[in-house]
Amino acid sequence: MFSLALIASLLLAQPSEGTADAPAATDTTVGATAAPESKPAPSTDDLLRRIEALEKAEAARTAPSAKPSTAGIFTQTRFNPDISIIADFAAAGTNVDDKTAQTLTVPGFIDQSDRTGKLRGINFNYLELAFNAAVDPYFDFFGVVTVAPSGVDVEEAFVDTRQLPWGFQLRIGKFLSAFGRLNGMHQHVWDFYDQPLVYEAFMGTEGFKNPGLRVSWTAPVDFLLQFNFEVFQGVSDESQTFNAVGYSLTATNGTTISSTAPFVPALYVGSVKSSFDAGDNVFLVGASAMYGHSTQSYGSPTNTVFSAPGTVLYDAELTYKYLISSYRSITWQSEYLGRVSSGDLALASDGLVHHQSKSQGGFYTQLIGRFDQPGRWRAGERFDLLAQNSLTIDGVGRPLDNLLQRYTTMLEFSPTEFSRFRLQYAYDRSRYLNGVQKDVHEVLLQMNIAVGPHGAHSF
Repeated sequence: MFSLALIASLLLAQPSEGTADAPAATDTTVGATAAPESKPAPSTDDLLRRIEALEKAEAARTAPSAKPSTAGIFTQTRFNPDISIIADFAAAGTNVDDKTAQTLTVPGFIDQSDRTGKLRGINFNYLELAFNAAVDPYFDFFGVVTVAPSGVDVEEAFVDTRQLPWGFQLRIGKFLSAFGRLNGMHQHVWDFYDQPLVYEAFMGTEGFKNPGLRVSWTAPVDFLLQFNFEVFQGVSDESQTFNAVGYSLTATNGTTISSTAPFVPALYVGSVKSSFDAGDNVFLVGASAMYGHSTQSYGSPTNTVFSAPGTVLYDAELTYKYLISSYRSITWQSEYLGRVSSGDLALASDGLVHHQSKSQGGFYTQLIGRFDQPGRWRAGERFDLLAQNSLTIDGVGRPLDNLLQRYTTMLEFSPTEFSRFRLQYAYDRSRYLNGVQKDVHEVLLQMNIAVGPHGAHSF
């Protein structure tokens, strides 16, 4: 390609149009010759336009011919979702062997302990694949597939609306309920290795997730005020409380006791959450309630079934965070959960259906400090208590232990936001072996890593 200087010199050297071949005009005065008539020289703007035209012509002449795209207008490259991978591992040690630990119970709450991720030695806990993308101007998609030793599970797969008016949003698919403070959080976001004891007793070790629909409304005020209403199918083998299924029980005398499956969807959830700031102090408060059908089976083979169509689970939450600096903070968090359940108790031992009522509750409170300037170190303490444990069968109270406790301490180091190491010790006084209270000591060393783009977590 010619340089700008060369092109400019050529243009300046050219004579004006219409003057090259014109004969010189002669003056009628003897001995005098008149100067030839000429046009004014081209302006700088004219020269620049000519240079630009010549450069474009030269570029078009020398450029290689582009091959036509074979993808056409149907290429999907621009629509690929963000994909992140989260892996979790742990080394565990306990004073109770694995076989015995799995038979431990929490009277009135847990019939058999789930020791996932707490077996002695090295544990591969899960590999989480998260997918996130905008479907179109109207919907966002989010999905999580978990690969664990127990198998592959679609943990969440849902669609959110983007443009509903007046502060409304609709979610449909399979997702974690907005019940309470912790249930909507994924495991790698928890402040401790495991759920609080009251969550394990009422919600299960991974929280409640189910196919359903959620309608949210965020109020048009200068602080967060959000209302959620959810409808779930209510069928879940993982839940410690809700499972909308029928049952069939064969008694020892040969008779059969059964009930049909209830109408679905059978579970309804309402919650309200609010958050506001006061200088360096941040508050989050909320209340939630679940109402649905509960069918719980016990024994192997099954010898007891409790079916309660009107079970209520309720929650009150309070979180306070003091911001010391951009990286350092102190967070105090507490929740109380209660359960009221009344229904039929079918016993294989006598072949009869009795009336059973439960009134149970408990709470946890925890204190977490992020104490170094880069924000890499955190330490925390948590106290769990199952304080209410009332059970009556045919109007007669049954003695069950309450004030079931657990104490947990953790120390955490995060070299970056993509990796984390956590050391945790738990002293659990809530477990029983053959009706006798059994103290359990646990030491856990956890490693969690995250790869790829991952959305921000809730406060």
